[in-house]
Amino acid sequence: MNNCVLYRCLGWIALVNYAYALTASMSVTTLKGSVCVVTGASRGIGKGIALELGKAGATVYVTGTSSSAQKYTTDEKAGGTVEETADLISTTTSGKGIAYVCDHSDDAQVKDLFDTIRSQSGRLDILINNAFRIPKSGPDGLFKNFWEEGGIEAWDAMHSVGLRSHYVASSYAVPLMRDSPPSPSGNTPMIGMISSFGGLTYTFNVAYGVGKAGVDRMAKDMAQELRGEGITVCSFWPGVVMTERMKNVVDSGDWDKNVGIPLDNAESPAYTGRAIVNVACDDNKLTKSGNYHVVAELAREYGFFDENGTQPPSIRSLKFLVPAYMLDEKTRNLVPDSIIPDLKLPFWLMAGGRPDEDAKI
Repeated sequence: MNNCVLYRCLGWIALVNYAYALTASMSVTTLKGSVCVVTGASRGIGKGIALELGKAGATVYVTGTSSSAQKYTTDEKAGGTVEETADLISTTTSGKGIAYVCDHSDDAQVKDLFDTIRSQSGRLDILINNAFRIPKSGPDGLFKNFWEEGGIEAWDAMHSVGLRSHYVASSYAVPLMRDSPPSPSGNTPMIGMISSFGGLTYTFNVAYGVGKAGVDRMAKDMAQELRGEGITVCSFWPGVVMTERMKNVVDSGDWDKNVGIPLDNAESPAYTGRAIVNVACDDNKLTKSGNYHVVAELAREYGFFDENGTQPPSIRSLKFLVPAYMLDEKTRNLVPDSIIPDLKLPFWLMAGGRPDEDAKI
């Protein structure tokens, strides 16, 4: 009899938890009537973000320079165009995708983008600054020392589109956000900056790290100037993301050569998109303004999962760090993930950089 009562109680608890989770998931997926811009969304993280915003019901302006109409791509191996992303949003989600070819190193084109949005849609609710320019030497340029050939070009490429471009787009976005009527979905405006742990700890090279640190500081200081405007500004830190370009880097052997950590905990571009949707729909998101937020940690806070049904750990979690830096491949295969705690190193300790190769067991 006691067991029967216990099982019934557990059943009711499970039912209540399921209903709560269902209600929570329904409450954080509505951006219907919202107008969004995702810069650099022909592929990669930007594309993943744009699709998730579309799934939440938003109208999404997809910007970039890779265009089917203009028969131009910035990366033939990775592929992807603004038209392809916009078409996927319109045909596979409840939202609407609008392709807009824009070179974010050209201020006049950026101004035209926001003027067009004002005339076509009359509002702007979300801007995601994701555009990032790879050096002319391709992904190889990310692994070069600053004094080597191409180091100055890499600085100019990543900072013109990836840092300055975020400032310019935000400058044109805010007046439109301030003039917009209240959102039909009840959400307040948000600017999101796609950054990374590279703003805190050495990653790839000098130019990359300085650029990401600048993005994070930009979000922090913009939040100060936007106090009282009801506009949230956040930096988002994805982990290791398996984008089209990342797959090419792995296939070429450059990942193993230059980085060498396992990819068992890699994230999909959709993971970052789901983080942004959840924060955008959070009634208390202004409390997050001016700060950087780790995508994997937001997943645990809001209860969302990656496309494969998992929750990849934060880069500062022991679940990521121990397999990546402390165990060699043979030992890693013997240690079950379940016994490694999800304890997170403080950010100040992460700033010290990656462990030495000699630290591996």
